[in-house]
Amino acid sequence: MKKYIPYFIILFFAILFILPNILTHNLIIGADAPFHYNRFYDTAEQFANWDFHYFPSMYGFQQSGRIVNAVYGPIFAYFQGLIVLVSGSWFHYQILSNFILFLISGWSMLTLLKYVNVKNWVSVPISVLFMTTYSIQYWAVNQGFTSWGTCFYPLCMIPLADFVVHKKFPVLKVTASIALMTQIHLLSSVMLVLMYIPFYLYYFFTQTEKGQAIKQLFKSILLYFILTANIWAGLALIYSGNKILPPFVNKEMSQKAINLDGSYWLTYPEIFPMILLIGLLLFVLLRRHYDIFTKLLLRTSLVFFLLSTSLIPWTTLVEKNVPFVRLIQFPFRFFVPFTLLFLLFLALALNQWEKKKWYRALSLFFILVASVQTIQNLYQHLAKWKDETFVSRHTYLFDTPEEARKTFYNQDMSISLFVFQKTTPDYLPIYKETTANKYDRYNEEILDGETTFMKTHPGGRLTIKWKNTGEETVHLPIIVYDRTVLLQHGKKLKDYELTDIGTPIVKQHNGINEVTLYYDLPLYFYFVFALTLISWLALFGLFVKTYVKTQRIKSRK
Repeated sequence: MKKYIPYFIILFFAILFILPNILTHNLIIGADAPFHYNRFYDTAEQFANWDFHYFPSMYGFQQSGRIVNAVYGPIFAYFQGLIVLVSGSWFHYQILSNFILFLISGWSMLTLLKYVNVKNWVSVPISVLFMTTYSIQYWAVNQGFTSWGTCFYPLCMIPLADFVVHKKFPVLKVTASIALMTQIHLLSSVMLVLMYIPFYLYYFFTQTEKGQAIKQLFKSILLYFILTANIWAGLALIYSGNKILPPFVNKEMSQKAINLDGSYWLTYPEIFPMILLIGLLLFVLLRRHYDIFTKLLLRTSLVFFLLSTSLIPWTTLVEKNVPFVRLIQFPFRFFVPFTLLFLLFLALALNQWEKKKWYRALSLFFILVASVQTIQNLYQHLAKWKDETFVSRHTYLFDTPEEARKTFYNQDMSISLFVFQKTTPDYLPIYKETTANKYDRYNEEILDGETTFMKTHPGGRLTIKWKNTGEETVHLPIIVYDRTVLLQHGKKLKDYELTDIGTPIVKQHNGINEVTLYYDLPLYFYFVFALTLISWLALFGLFVKTYVKTQRIKSRK
């Protein structure tokens, strides 16, 4: 029972950090909430109606048939959909999702620190500290999806120790880690690979059999593509037949560095900079006593810290169209790997003093302060709820702010998504090059006509009905991709035009008109998806078998 105490402590803090929501009965609706809530509502309704659509959004995103989840953490979106389904309201979803996030982040950090032999008096405070950082709180205060990748990072960092300390390449661990991150958040998987590189290079150059090391790497890459086959097949299917609108380009990228407008990443909680300075001071004074793994952790973390600042001319790099840079969008994203690597370094650096009374007193003090500051920050954000107007750029409110706030407690979770909408145009197909703002075009083509059309789901397809508007043609508030099929009177509709963002312009007849939409999914994709699921089940079974075998060996000793 004693070995589970650290996990119960993390459970306590996870509950503590959701108490502000529960006690105030308020919500925090950040800039990314409409986008992700639509994603997860769509998958929740698929479960509720047992009506699965991997590509088109038949329930979320204005029931427009646009594709989002297939290119944005598809399997994890279904996991979130289950949370939405059991929550019953957006208020309860916010509490439950925050709780799960805090719990996973703390437990995963505990698991990592236990793997590298960090004692409880160090591992527990570091794990709680991790829960209070903005890397995790980003979801709680702004619905920043990066936090969901971050909460699993510690588990995915276990191979770092294997590379350097144990001098081995754990093929299954590496494969599972990067594949898991890819299924959650593609950009987070890129960051994870960047974290792996210096540790793998150390492993590679200290090996006498480099051919074997390369063979292990290629084996891992092959298994990775099997575990993520659904994502690559989905991306190929969409991008091969459509010109897809990419996420926006941040032309003032340097402004979002942690030493400028992104400084809240560094000062959340407020005591965090002091903890960072203590860690750096320890390294300066005691660097001769640290092993290569500890040193490599700090040095790699400092590289990520540098990348998160404006010392790198990010804006200039964007202007010069340097590859990959535009995809980053915000330099503060590099602060997440820095946070993880630095906390692991700090845990190893402090491990030698875990029995000292002065250390235990200080660790309790820092965790108390960090926790209090986190709770205060949450209360400050929640206090804004009563005055929430939902007014921001490219957002639209179809009721009074007071009535809109009430909808977030309603069991019909679609009402909130209708009342409060944001015209994020990511992943729309582009059929004509125009200078028109795509956020505004989405509003004109999809939102403006929402109440004119009735949408239903008979037979697992999206049916749009409307009464003749008196014009010869009408713009339907749906999105058409190359494999989207439109039916009218049971026959494939071919006589229509498409706008610049893929909304169809169809001819009307007198009375009630009806068009049905579905996505023509090729047969091979079903096999690809089945392969992905089977490979994950097999991998999970293998890990369970290995764990049981290890526990039996330990019990015999």
